Amino acid sequence: MMKAIPCAALFLLSACATVSVVSRDAVVETGAGAEDSALSQSAAAFTETAKTEGWVSEQRSLMDFANILFGGDSEQTDRSGASYAERIQAAETDATEVFTRVRDDAEQAAQAFEGVQMLASETLRSGDVARADLISFETALVTAQKSYRSFAEATGIAAEQGSDGLEETEATLKDFATAIDKARGSADDLAEIYANGQAEAAAQS
Repeated sequence: MMKAIPCAALFLLSACATVSVVSRDAVVETGAGAEDSALSQSAAAFTETAKTEGWVSEQRSLMDFANILFGGDSEQTDRSGASYAERIQAAETDATEVFTRVRDDAEQAAQAFEGVQMLASETLRSGDVARADLISFETALVTAQKSYRSFAEATGIAAEQGSDGLEETEATLKDFATAIDKARGSADDLAEIYANGQAEAAAQS
């Protein structure tokens, strides 16, 4: 009944290969003055959707921790730090319901992320990769990886309670993992084209 956990673990071991060739300073320097490309807009929209839908969680604020430590009501603190599994109450809800929720969310995430990947493919074919394109796509890729981990964690928790719907959920997660694997290759290609373009520009200056 715990098949989802090993599957997730194997994926996570291979999910961190992409390393940005763009410096952190470059991220800061990427301003809003230039009009964002379709790829940048789509990637940013995916990342925002993942946060809005609760597929990825943000760190709790220091005020929340202080509130709890000094006797504050934890129910009144910011719940943004709750994990996806906590948000959908994977440990308390009927396993079948959890699997259905995870499948629906994973399918939505995969469909949205595949749209970002299509635009990345178009950018690769054009051979013109802007810094903002690379940054935004890599950010979306990291967000997709985190979303996958959230779904896999919730699936593993639910699998401890039952297995009705587990096989279908694992198949959905596998499809999402495949899309992420393909995107990692695209991220590497985008980074290479960008780096080559920078090197050529430097040589000509």
